Formats: sequence, structure tokens, C-alpha cells
Amino acid sequence: MDKAKQQVVPAKCVHCSREMTQPVLCDSCASLNPLPAVTDHFALLGLPRRFELDEKLLHERYVALSRHSHPDFHANDDPEVRMLALQVSSSVNDAYRTLSDPVLRAGYLLGLLGGTSMAQEKSVPEGFLSSIMMLQEEFQDAKAAGDAKTLGDLGEVLRNQKEGFLRRVRTAFEQLDSASACEAARQDVLHEIRQLLNAVAYVRKMMTLM
Repeated sequence: MDKAKQQVVPAKCVHCSREMTQPVLCDSCASLNPLPAVTDHFALLGLPRRFELDEKLLHERYVALSRHSHPDFHANDDPEVRMLALQVSSSVNDAYRTLSDPVLRAGYLLGLLGGTSMAQEKSVPEGFLSSIMMLQEEFQDAKAAGDAKTLGDLGEVLRNQKEGFLRRVRTAFEQLDSASACEAARQDVLHEIRQLLNAVAYVRKMMTLM
């Protein structure tokens, strides 16, 4: 099975011994279970490891886990349970923050699939740097002139550019299915995703200046 689509293997609750559909919260007795030694954000929220996610299901899983792991929910429990709740709550918040943001989700999934980080690979798609430099010059001129209309137009260009890169990221993750049998092709796709995400980072940084 493609590791990008692996489903979470159900575990048994340490309290009631019934099968669970997610790693830390029992569906039957609603008890918290210890965090698995090795897990990831997708597994923690009981979601398939892929870029395209059901956002409604993501939110539902987050809310359920947050409610049952919130420290106030366990205020009268034993110290071990309170400590476990703090650990689970922190992990769940981190997982949701990452997976609910398409850019962060793509970067995280890329790492799980063996791709490089931004620190390891700083290249961008061909032609991107020249285009972003032109936009920066236009932005600086418009800002100096107090040209609100041009600034607004440039903001729209950047938003469209970001969405375009994310659509290409989505397509590239889908291509990994057909590239999985050829490691060289798979690495090429992973490299393309990293370049696209690097470009998105440039665009997002410039958008914060608008």
C-alpha cells in the first residue's frame, strides 16, 4: 500500500480493551490512552496520510480530542492522567494547527514521504525569482507613491499566485501514486513539491507586507 494513503491501524483501549479508531481516545469508554511511541499528526487525528483531507472531519476529530484532553476536563483525576491530558492536548493542538493549514500540511506530509525541508533545499520553480522581483519593485514603487489601487491589484496577483502554486502542489501529490513504482520519478515529484512550497513561502512573506 502507498505510504501516503496508509490508514491508522486500530488499537485496543488500555481501559476497556475495546478496539479504537484513533490512537488516544477510546470510542467506547471515552478514556484517554497513552500516546503511541511513534505517531504522526494524521495518525493522531485518525486521518489518512494524504494532502487532500475532509476539513469537516478534521475539525470534528480535533474538537472531540480537545474536549476530552483539555486539562480542565481532568482537573480531579490522578496526576498521571492529568499529565497524559497535557501531553495529548499539546500534541492535538500542534496536529490541528499543521493539518488545517494547506501549506503547513503539504510541508509536513512532504517530510513524512522523504522530501527535503526548506532548510535543505531552497530552489524554486524556473522563472519564479524574476517574476517575484518584478512584483517587489512594483510594490515598492506603489507604496512610495501611496498608490492604493496598485497595491490592491498586486495583493490580488499574489493571492492568485499562491493559490495556483497550491493547486500544482495538490496535483503533484496525486502524481506520487503513479510515480511510486519508480524511485527516480518519485524523487522528482518530491523535489517539485519542495520547489513549489518554497515559492509559496516567498509569496506569503510578500503578502504580509501588503
